[in-house]
Formats: sequence, structure tokens, C-alpha cells
Amino acid sequence: VADYIDTYNGRDKVMRILYYSAQYLAGITKSKELEHKLNIFSDQINCCRTVLRLFDDIPMLTYTLSYGLGRKEPDNVVQMCNVAVNTLDQLYYPLEHIAWAADCKLLSLKSDSWWTATSICWALSMYLMMIKSLRYYNVLRGMKSILKNDKNTKQTIKDISHIEANELLTAARCFV
Repeated sequence: VADYIDTYNGRDKVMRILYYSAQYLAGITKSKELEHKLNIFSDQINCCRTVLRLFDDIPMLTYTLSYGLGRKEPDNVVQMCNVAVNTLDQLYYPLEHIAWAADCKLLSLKSDSWWTATSICWALSMYLMMIKSLRYYNVLRGMKSILKNDKNTKQTIKDISHIEANELLTAARCFV
């Protein structure tokens, strides 16, 4: 557990679980006092995640530039979805920073439209990631059916099946 939360991604996942759990519990509790406390807790966890994302711009830009236009992708739909997702994710961070800064009164702006813009970027990114995962899943199924005729590809088929399962999980995660 310590090794897991020692990483940025591990910490973020734990905070996300805490946030959604507190939101859920606040929604089902009968106690108004407990509901209020859980909402405060979830808001603070969410604020912490937002502040930590202030440092995500450079890693995201590095990733986006290294991916480029995705010319190495096996499929044009997967390529276009990945480029669009990278673009939306790249836009998300500065929009969120502006919204956060407006909420903190660091900028003389109303934050509502900025938060709406971040939500639109996030939703479109999730939708495109779901499309990409389902498309990649179909590409893998096609590869697997071609390889089934060759007896020397048992391990490759097993590897593809593992990747297929991951793509379905990614698509489901985007949908939920």
C-alpha cells in the first residue's frame, strides 16, 4: 500500500476513491450533520486533486508531443481518437487552472463558464476514449481471428486477449 500511494497516480486513485465514496455516503445518509461533514471532506479531497493537477501541464505536453499525430497507430480511427483526446486533455489543464484561480480570487473572473469548459473537455475526452477502446478491441479481434489459423501463435493470441480485456475495461470506465 505504501508503495502504491507513494506514486502520483496511486495517490490520485486513492483520493478519487475517497472523493466518490464520501459523495455516495453523503447521498445515502439520513443524518444531515454527517451529510454536511462528508460533503466538506469530499470537497477538500477534490480541491487537493485540483491543486495537484496544477503540475500536470508539462508531463501532459511532453506526452502529447511524443505521441504527435499518432502515425504509428494500426488504425486511422484509433489514431484520430488519440490525437483528439490528447488535444482535449491539453486544453483541459489550462481551463481548469483558470477556473481554480478564479475560485481562489486570484483572477477577477467568474469561474462557472471555465468549469463548464473543463467539463465539456473531460466528457468529450471520455467519449472519444471509449470509441477508441471499442475500435481497438475490434481491431484486436480481427488480428486474433487471422492468427487462430497459425498454431505457432498461441502466446500471441493470449497476449491479444489480455489487451482486449484491458480495452473493454477502459471503455467501461469511460462509460461509467
